[in-house]
Amino acid sequence: MASASATLLVPATSAALTAPPACPSNHSKKTATARGRRSLSCRATGGRGADEGLLWLPRRDVLAGLTGVTAGIAVHPDLAAAALQAELEESCRRGEKVTDRLLECTDSGLPCPPSSRGVQIVDFTPAGEAKRVRRPVHLLDKEYAEKYKEAVARMKALPGSNPCSFTSQAAIHEAYCDGHYRFDPTEKNRPFDVHFSWIFAPWHRMYIYFYERILRGLIGDDTFALPYWNWDAPAGMALPAIFKDRDSPLYDPNRNQAHLDALVDLDFINSRGKPIPFDKNLAAQPAYDEAVNKNLSTIYQQQIRSGKGARCFLGDKLCSATSLRVKETNDRSKRRQDSSSKLKRGNTSGSLERMAHSAVHVWIGRSKADQGTCAAGHDGKPHCSNDMGFLGSAGRDPVFYSHHSNVDRMWHLWATKLGGTGGFDDPEWLDTSFVFYDYFDEAKGEEPKLVRVRIRDVLDTRNLGYTYDAESEQALPWMNRKPTPLVPRGGSPSTPATKPAAVFPLTLIPDQLVEVPSVPRPGKDGDKLQVLVIEGIEFDPTNGAKFDVAINLPKDLAPKVGPQYSEYAGSFVSVASSSDTGSGGTLEGKLTLVLDDVLADIGASGDTVDVVLVPRAGEIKINLPLRIQNDDFC
Repeated sequence: MASASATLLVPATSAALTAPPACPSNHSKKTATARGRRSLSCRATGGRGADEGLLWLPRRDVLAGLTGVTAGIAVHPDLAAAALQAELEESCRRGEKVTDRLLECTDSGLPCPPSSRGVQIVDFTPAGEAKRVRRPVHLLDKEYAEKYKEAVARMKALPGSNPCSFTSQAAIHEAYCDGHYRFDPTEKNRPFDVHFSWIFAPWHRMYIYFYERILRGLIGDDTFALPYWNWDAPAGMALPAIFKDRDSPLYDPNRNQAHLDALVDLDFINSRGKPIPFDKNLAAQPAYDEAVNKNLSTIYQQQIRSGKGARCFLGDKLCSATSLRVKETNDRSKRRQDSSSKLKRGNTSGSLERMAHSAVHVWIGRSKADQGTCAAGHDGKPHCSNDMGFLGSAGRDPVFYSHHSNVDRMWHLWATKLGGTGGFDDPEWLDTSFVFYDYFDEAKGEEPKLVRVRIRDVLDTRNLGYTYDAESEQALPWMNRKPTPLVPRGGSPSTPATKPAAVFPLTLIPDQLVEVPSVPRPGKDGDKLQVLVIEGIEFDPTNGAKFDVAINLPKDLAPKVGPQYSEYAGSFVSVASSSDTGSGGTLEGKLTLVLDDVLADIGASGDTVDVVLVPRAGEIKINLPLRIQNDDFC
């Protein structure tokens, strides 16, 4: 879910401010020079150049009040704060380019994909035109539905050692999403994950594309395309019937039994009331209509209000980072701290990942109260919110692939119908590549083959030979579900001078609201967006975590905030994963929320805003003060 924490290089003396860092980041050298700022390493490792006079501090020590004593040497709070700010601004500014040569799965056998040793690797060849059409699962005719079931049945019948088997395909997701991969084989302490960054959408597009190719090959039908779960339309807001037949290869027993016939909640993270039965005959009844409207408002928020640009919608750049280590300047042989450190540095997910996508995972995942076998995570512990509700086991549920087919469709619609930029122009993103096994028929003597595909290859679905049904692009009921205010337009923070300032770090616990009053709002700067930045979000990845963010909303109304209301700015969401923390560790994330539409819709005109954090699931710590900035990064 997130990568390891970067190291803070804090000079032991003022003279060290002008000294070069011991291990400068390959991405921060130019920016540091241009701005006259000391470069901070995102990849610091031992034994790389002279580093006398530098004290290596764990981020935790600096975050705890920005003052501390490490290895018997005091650090001035102003210097620590400056070092922290410099790191946040400079570290890995351009993001990291990932290739199959820089990734290594550290476990033998499953869940690592079958060994690629001795297997031919070829570069991806674009199709150039869309010959296949992905359709909604709930609208499939009987013949197509049977074709889908037959293809999955044949995949499940393959031995687990076959890279085209269902077992191996599920293991791919587990390996890439639950801490089994390391970035750069020379530095095994740098866990890699495809979530919480700009890699999320393209990697999953590649993954289900090759899954689809295998299904097509197994039934010998080149017209077959993976159908999608149409949860963004009222008629599709329930688990499709095709997945509920216990005798079907599409069935999975590790689902929340209370949600099998319920109206899906696209803002769901933990149980907050009795599920509403999915029954179209209930339309026009207040509770049912309200739930449907909330779902449609969630998609509106995800696709339009929060999706103002590539980084807002797809997630920010990937910045893998090294383990923390503690050094003493007087005795270099003494204490060291490596990848077992408790706090790991995180990246930033976009609205495509953190909203409906995450909610559906948790909604379908088995409740801890249900009976069944818990999945073992990379941390060696059992995780019971499986299969869909735990990233390490999500690929074991066939509905995962139709769910992600719709997540992929959301990207497709954003980049086409909604006029999104489609992606970034950063070569670090465009040239990031992965390899996947293509379909092969052992009975015909065909040899396994790996295909290397880059992100630039998959920006247009036509290059992959598929598109989505035209009807779904015409009928998008969420397009007109703009949120409505909880309080009258023009409402402003109530008596902000009487509200005590928030003290950081602060802890969020479900049902205990936290107000952060009078966050300064800079004057509008041209076409730049006004963005709320929440950094240093520390949480336990083994449990679901979520908090909502409300703007200028009275505390007594804040519990009601949600995507259907104008005061809602967004949410931080994490799907359970054992990830890379080892035993008992925490991860650190970041949330950036575009406020332009929020501030306009509520008529906010002051130079400060009140922010209310509404915890929904998990215990979360926020280590750094909130800020609003003008930014064109989205």
